[in-house]
Amino acid sequence: MLDITEIRFKKIEKGSFLGYASICISDLIVIKDIKLFDGKNGRYIIMPGARLKRENRYRNFVYPIKEEARQEILNKISKKYDEGTEE
Repeated sequence: MLDITEIRFKKIEKGSFLGYASICISDLIVIKDIKLFDGKNGRYIIMPGARLKRENRYRNFVYPIKEEARQEILNKISKKYDEGTEE
């Protein structure tokens, strides 16, 4: 589905937080600061965003619309994490 041409991962490993990933799609678009977590039901990602103080909520800057795309991003980031290589 997605043409993820590059993945970079920075391990943090603090509690359930595993680290940050950056992905490049089709050598055209980069998405940075995707957070990888290890939860009770497995790994999950949180896309980059910010807390809106005046509205007291979190808002994503970018996010996959289809669950299949989110799962593909998660699987590829998890694989990079499992490989143990940092870039």
